[in-house]
Amino acid sequence: MVGRIASFHSYQAVQNDLRKQEVKIQHNQEQLASGKKLLNSSDDPLATHYLQNIGQQEEQLRQYMDAIVLVRNRLEYNEVLIANSEEQVDTAKRTVMEMINGAHSEEDRIAKARELQEIFTNLLSTANSQDELGNYIFAGTKSKTQPFFRNSANEVTYAGDPYHRNMKISNQIEMKINDPGNAVFTEVDNPFGDYSPEYQLQEGSELLLEHATNDFSLVSDNVPADEKPEYTVTFVDWGDGGYGYQLEEDGSVVAADKLDLKEGIQYENLKIKLKGQISAGDSITLKAKQKVSVFDSLKGAIDMQDASVSDASATADLHRITEELNAGFVHLTKVETDLGSRMKTLDIQEDQHEDFKLALAKSRSSFEDLDYAQAVVDFNENSLALEASQKAFGKVKGLTLFNYLN
Repeated sequence: MVGRIASFHSYQAVQNDLRKQEVKIQHNQEQLASGKKLLNSSDDPLATHYLQNIGQQEEQLRQYMDAIVLVRNRLEYNEVLIANSEEQVDTAKRTVMEMINGAHSEEDRIAKARELQEIFTNLLSTANSQDELGNYIFAGTKSKTQPFFRNSANEVTYAGDPYHRNMKISNQIEMKINDPGNAVFTEVDNPFGDYSPEYQLQEGSELLLEHATNDFSLVSDNVPADEKPEYTVTFVDWGDGGYGYQLEEDGSVVAADKLDLKEGIQYENLKIKLKGQISAGDSITLKAKQKVSVFDSLKGAIDMQDASVSDASATADLHRITEELNAGFVHLTKVETDLGSRMKTLDIQEDQHEDFKLALAKSRSSFEDLDYAQAVVDFNENSLALEASQKAFGKVKGLTLFNYLN
């Protein structure tokens, strides 16, 4: 009886060994067929955990790469629109310069004003551009609201907001995908400083404001521009071939002296520089204005179409508008440069993502991909072990007591 039990257990043990070897060989075959080292999470739980983390990082990276493609498309479209706006503003500036030409007739000035009206319409259309989804490009975050509206008097109002739409392109970086229209078209730095000039000039005068600045830090930021002091400078004949000036602040005389064009005029924190030829009786009114709008400048030039070519004040106003449009062109160039910088950042971030993607792929490969040479060695070793176990089982199976009896 004991002999039977011992024989049975020997038989069972050899069978179990055979099954284990067969499972190993089957596993080797599946590895070789799939090219993967890990077939089940139970093969290596720690490696499986790392692979799950890698998969999550790869998915996040894919989302960032998709975001970069979307942002680049948006910025490239914005760049085209800004370039078109630059061209239109530059054309408008040149057209206004032609209106200044004293050789032109009133009819010529009217014709130029019509050209400016066409430019105005085209620029406004550009400012109200939409993307392929119907979102307004220059409306800030109010993408479904038309940003600019023009009334019959060519006065333009902005209905968007002053904010940007952002999109995350990495863990640390959010990229602006648009520019609000007010920052692009209606908040151009005043080329004359802190004031806009209004001219009342004598016939033949060529007086122009070069710049006028003030230290508004001494005035509350809550005070609107139309409530800040207004200055008027009036010029008189000094009697020795020179000119004197009288400076008024909100209608009250605050300074009077001989004019030195090189030194300009200074009163407290107000500094005024002038250029050109003065005529006695000329005056310039300075109204606080730190930002100008390209639409207002175009409107101002169009409104000059009926002014006489001999009107010195109108000509001086056209010079002012030319400077404002030039400032608008420079401003748009800066906006375009900023777009280029953002696209450069996208390129750099995309390269970093590509490098990280390769690093993740390498890490995944180290955990997941099969070393074929080692797998073949393991397969051969397991095959030899199975063959040996099968031979041993055959011998054990054939053993009987009668083999040892004579």
